[in-house]
Amino acid sequence: MMLQFDGVVATGSATLDSGIGDTALKTFNGVTYLYSVTGPGGGVAVWKLVEGALPQLQDTEYFSGSISLQVGRSGTPVSLAGEEQLILDVNSATGLVGYELNPNGTVGTLQETGTLAGGGDISALVQLSTGSGDLLTIAHEASGQIATYSVQGDGTLSLMASVTGQADSMQVLQAGADHYVIAADAATNGITTHKIDDSSGALTVVDNSSALKTLGIATPTAVETVQAYGQSWVVVAGADSNSLSVMKLTADGRLIPTDHVLDSLNTRFESVQDLAVINANGHVFVVAGGGDDGVTLFTLTPDGQLVHLDSFADTVHSGLQNVETLSVAQVGDELQILAGSQQDPGLTQLSVSIADLGVVRDGFGSVIGTAQNDMLSGGILDTTLSGGSGDDILIAGTGATTMTGGSGADIFVMKYGSNLTTITDFQAGTDRLDLFDYLLLRTPEQLTFSPTAQGARVEFFNEVIEITSATGGALTSAEVFGAGFGGPDHIPVDFGDFGGLKPDSSDGVQGDVSINSEGANPGVTNAEILFTPDGGGTVSVRTDEEGRFDLDLPDGSIAGELEIVKTYSTASSEITALDALQVLRISVGLDPTWGPASPENLIAADITRDGSVNALDALAILKVSVGQATNYEPEWMFLDDDADLTGITANNVAYETGVNVVAVDGVISTDMTSILLGNLEPV
Repeated sequence: MMLQFDGVVATGSATLDSGIGDTALKTFNGVTYLYSVTGPGGGVAVWKLVEGALPQLQDTEYFSGSISLQVGRSGTPVSLAGEEQLILDVNSATGLVGYELNPNGTVGTLQETGTLAGGGDISALVQLSTGSGDLLTIAHEASGQIATYSVQGDGTLSLMASVTGQADSMQVLQAGADHYVIAADAATNGITTHKIDDSSGALTVVDNSSALKTLGIATPTAVETVQAYGQSWVVVAGADSNSLSVMKLTADGRLIPTDHVLDSLNTRFESVQDLAVINANGHVFVVAGGGDDGVTLFTLTPDGQLVHLDSFADTVHSGLQNVETLSVAQVGDELQILAGSQQDPGLTQLSVSIADLGVVRDGFGSVIGTAQNDMLSGGILDTTLSGGSGDDILIAGTGATTMTGGSGADIFVMKYGSNLTTITDFQAGTDRLDLFDYLLLRTPEQLTFSPTAQGARVEFFNEVIEITSATGGALTSAEVFGAGFGGPDHIPVDFGDFGGLKPDSSDGVQGDVSINSEGANPGVTNAEILFTPDGGGTVSVRTDEEGRFDLDLPDGSIAGELEIVKTYSTASSEITALDALQVLRISVGLDPTWGPASPENLIAADITRDGSVNALDALAILKVSVGQATNYEPEWMFLDDDADLTGITANNVAYETGVNVVAVDGVISTDMTSILLGNLEPV
């Protein structure tokens, strides 16, 4: 999908065309209008969006009177008791100030509600509808409060609740049965999540600091939300980090990072100032722009990762120097992207044809597309993806995946940690191989690339891709990758077990533990959960500080093996010199001080994992207890709760970790035995 430059439109008035700070969309009777807002001494221009053509000027309104020099550069459409308004940021106002928006696209009279607790100097505003009515959440710049108001039947506002906070970009999103406000503030470098009580309007902060700190977002300038693929998604732009971050919002308000991309020489969102997100016919598109004189287009996968589609660089005619504001609308069979610049007057329109959008499908076995532009994803079991004749995006699963793109310009997206991936019909110069999920991969030179008689074999660590050329014969690296990788740099949000890295250490629970993917699991906090279905590839996720995890498995019954990796926290001080003494006693044929050693004791004693309990184990445990380095680090072992351990002796410490489970509709529930190597306790 390519970005097409359509042209630049302007009113002919410098006060309405220069310094456009915000754009907003509103649809009346099936017709979409775009409202552009300039700052003090400016006004509002209204543009009617027309399929296959440039926007048509519908109306203009100049700021006048008391607001002329007090108004900011933002405009937000809201509905107040059935009356549509474009709300402005007015420094001197005591109430909410906005222009009426008429159904024919013209601007009506200026309105002001009664006095608001925080005044009309607002920096961000969102509206949501609940079972009990409409609510507005407003960030008041002067008072440093974020407040919730109920909209009364006559359009007036009644304060419900407020909290201390700042935001210059806000969006509201539903996850599960609840609504959440996601707020970003560039000045304080803050991103906050507030749960809204639909009845009282109370705002409760959800602590997402641990998730956000892993992303490194600097100066968040825009936040957008979308519901797609059965999930709720948040996208944040970071100006000083030159980044876009994608996070999944869970039903309890947690943000789970799924992707983090940085601008590169191939993209145009350095110093990103704004972004726009749209769900068009079941496909999600993300548009970003800023100080890089251009616009970049992505699509979002069902796993929450961004696939780069195209970037458009500014020309002498396109008016995209330092993009300030973006809006995207679906108008018939095209996406229309309207951009306002800090430097150039007027509005730039880019368009993308979506006339041939196909299906979004995932699964395992055989996943078949259509003759249109499809997005097909593999699953946890062996999968065959068949794209058909469109420009398709085929995404490997964790199981072995065979991909056939068919005719058209296809993008083959790899999955790190998957089994063998096979591409049957790669068209050099037309198709693209996207390896963004391969951690720390930046150039094709890092790959082991081997031409074969039918195409090529690509290897990266344990990842293997077999490529068959559509025309037959060997493929060169230049034919597959061109001059190098296109698109942005993807920064890992979770290293998993890459390169032997393990999850952060934390306290654990010795003995019996229950594991359930639907709730908290205190025994497996900060652990790595690995599920390997019978005949498929391994799915790996990290638990949070409460042991919660979601393997995102499909419905149905899937049998497989569950493994847990969890490291020891020295801060817990569970391993002491007394443990070393107990192991030393066992190594010379004595019982521990409490009596005969149980099989669990013997497993814990064999910290070297050489199959017997000896003085080397005691020495290693003693070093751990006093903080000295050792080649044998303690680790938690998780065994099947029903495992037969009766054959274990001090000279035969043999056992298997993990447990066979059956995931039912994505839910895993089982009991396990948790043993900390190096820590001996009476059983």
